[in-house]
Amino acid sequence: MHDVPSHVAACLKDAVDAATPRFSPNDAGFARRVFDKGLAPYLERIVQYGFAGRGRVLDAGCGFGQWSLALALAGNEVDAVDIAANRVDFLTDVAGALRLPVRPAQGGIEKTPFPDATFDAVFCYGVLFLTDWKRSVAELLRVLRPGGLLYCNANGFGWYKHLWHTGHNRTPDYDPALRAARALLNTWNYHNGQPVEPGMDILITPEELAAELTARGACDIRVDGEGLLGTPAPGAEFRPFFQKEYMGDPGVYEVLAEKAAASR
Repeated sequence: MHDVPSHVAACLKDAVDAATPRFSPNDAGFARRVFDKGLAPYLERIVQYGFAGRGRVLDAGCGFGQWSLALALAGNEVDAVDIAANRVDFLTDVAGALRLPVRPAQGGIEKTPFPDATFDAVFCYGVLFLTDWKRSVAELLRVLRPGGLLYCNANGFGWYKHLWHTGHNRTPDYDPALRAARALLNTWNYHNGQPVEPGMDILITPEELAAELTARGACDIRVDGEGLLGTPAPGAEFRPFFQKEYMGDPGVYEVLAEKAAASR
């Protein structure tokens, strides 16, 4: 059983409080939400997905680093990349304070500096759909060793209906309805050869993602609602972070897959 050391909660709270002035209102609020319950929910999920003790792991699009820290606590050596310099700096400070084996670096996930088959596992939470996702899928599988484990997730159409109708997590610098509208336009542009808005969502259906993974050499592909793959540990306080469906359409879903031995 993997547990979060007792000193971690205090260190995280101090780090979030210290970092708040460096972030926009939307980012500051997101950081607080991310670490509101500490690292226990993330560590439990890492174990549930089968990522404990994998070896060298890439956290692709690490954000504030909650998953990177959990991966390290689960017995892995973690490389973490993110496009946002302030988030990389935040994770660098926190991982250093906790003395965890996490190496943060600034960079995107469509092209990374790592050689082929570097990682025993690749974890990509909440970022694939913010990139040229087909290029990103190819890159994540390139740096994964044959037989290695890949996790990623994406948003279905129901998520954007939810944003449009509910104003979920609105802040002074973030309008959820506008985000939904821009995401759908970005998706149309992506599929029709038009310029896309960098960093804006692209709607990916579960069928599209599974097909692309298959085409790029993944196997044993499993798809379900966010948080529903794998087996929760006995006694874990399990709850999905998002719904499988919103307003009758797919919400946030996740994928676990392996890299086939003969993948390209």
